[in-house]
Amino acid sequence: MILTSRTAVLLSTVTLFAQVAFGLPTTSGPERRNNARAVGQISNRNESSTLREAPESESDLQSRLDGIWASTTDSNGADTFWDKVVRQAHQNILPGQGIDINYIDEPDTITDTLVGPLDPRDSFSNLNNPDVPGVHYPRSSDVDPSFTIPEEALRAAIYLPPGFTASSNRQVVLFVPGTGSYGHEAFGPNLLKVITSAGAADAVWLNVPAAMLNDAQSNAEFIAYAISYVKALIGDDRELNVIGWSQGNLATQWVFTYWPSTVPKVRQLISVSPDFHGTVLANGLCLNAGNLTNDIKEGLPCPPSVLQQEYNSNLISTLRAAGGGDAYVPTTSFWSSLFDEVVQPQIGLTASARIGNARKKGVTNVEVQTVCGVSPGGGFYGHSSLLSHPLVAALTLDALRNGGPASLERIESDIHDICQNVVAPGLELADGIKTAGDIVLAAVRLIAYPAKLKEEPVLRAYAV
Repeated sequence: MILTSRTAVLLSTVTLFAQVAFGLPTTSGPERRNNARAVGQISNRNESSTLREAPESESDLQSRLDGIWASTTDSNGADTFWDKVVRQAHQNILPGQGIDINYIDEPDTITDTLVGPLDPRDSFSNLNNPDVPGVHYPRSSDVDPSFTIPEEALRAAIYLPPGFTASSNRQVVLFVPGTGSYGHEAFGPNLLKVITSAGAADAVWLNVPAAMLNDAQSNAEFIAYAISYVKALIGDDRELNVIGWSQGNLATQWVFTYWPSTVPKVRQLISVSPDFHGTVLANGLCLNAGNLTNDIKEGLPCPPSVLQQEYNSNLISTLRAAGGGDAYVPTTSFWSSLFDEVVQPQIGLTASARIGNARKKGVTNVEVQTVCGVSPGGGFYGHSSLLSHPLVAALTLDALRNGGPASLERIESDIHDICQNVVAPGLELADGIKTAGDIVLAAVRLIAYPAKLKEEPVLRAYAV
């Protein structure tokens, strides 16, 4: 795998889509031809397509994203998620690195490369993580189900950055990524940078194999183990916080529900763009490249965790019935109203990101447009770009410094100034572009993922 400059990241959306279209092992001949048809639109090979220079300012970035995602259709009438991914790629709003596909020859290698991490810090082969007393396998406690994934794999998915020490007196944040992403690429340009720069906490992160596209119940095992492992590593004198993006929050709620031993180990949960109640847009994510401009159809193959995130899926319904719609620990949830291109509904009392407080643990639900109003911070923010939002950063720091949940009242005097920013203070334009670009990289992996299903995975015995 060859890491390249930012300008070469177009390979993550152009040539990579093209290579995938002709070689996924589980894709039939007709489906490959359909993919190839769509790739003609994605690959920027027709003469009418143009690749713009990257945004020149934060306001330019926000304006371009607004023009792509907040609009119903473009001049050609295109309005699917996949159409808009193409438009974002052509606007050069992309993640900060790509891969050199000239070194990829075989379809299996292409698939592994696209779905796998692009950065060594997103490795799930961290075999040097130390043994820690107090981490029990295959069961963390008598009240938990047994793990089904080998302990070596569970431990190797935890990334302890160079310089991390178990003896520091600072609290720790465990970052849990979302669908189609890994820990550092999701959080590195935004909240991880904000938190470490402010000295608010030490950070570790989770890199779940297959970028959280596998069965969400398997993804949850990695989270459950990571909570127990990191807490045992840092001891009782340091507090463990969890910050999740997208599915990372849903899977964490699953962990709190079915691995109850994890709950007292976590100080708080901070959730960005979560889909605690699923999303009505999941079916649209299952269209795949070959159906880029077709009407939505039922029963198209899709990564398992995407099927499980459909609104009222078996997994979502089961979690809700078991009490997973309410907080188990102090919880702060952030979402972007009508502009989230992946999770809907996300407005008012119906927001999928809204979490209840039946257990009286303390909850702060924040729809950023409601708080920031007509200021720049009240404008367009999508599923990934919310990670660099100035209010999200400010309230995350507030929660870490004071204990969760975050409090709007504690920062009330600063809210006007905070909301005047497009990206959080301390972040640069390049950070905002990388963060927004994660949605394109996630889309690449949605297509590349080889083990697509037509039906949701069955529920595990412990949840039935």
